[in-house]
Amino acid sequence: MPRKPIHEQPMTAAQRKKAQYQRDKRATIEAIGAEEDAPDRALLALMRGAGKSAHQDHAAQRAWEAFGRRYGWIV
Repeated sequence: MPRKPIHEQPMTAAQRKKAQYQRDKRATIEAIGAEEDAPDRALLALMRGAGKSAHQDHAAQRAWEAFGRRYGWIV
C-alpha cells in the first residue's frame, strides 16, 4: 500500500528520512528538562551527547537517571 501524498506527489524516501530526523531532533531538544516524560529514543539521544560539553554531560546524567527509574534499575 503506497503512502498517501501530502501534497500532489508522495514523499520520496529522502524526504521521509529528513522528516523523521527533524522529529527526532525536536523530541530530543524538548526532552531536556522534561526527562521523566520524554520518549526512550530522546533519552538515548541525550545520553549519546555525553562528553561533548558540561551542559550535555548534565543532560545525559539526568536522562540516565530517568531511564533507570523508568525501567526499575535505579530507585
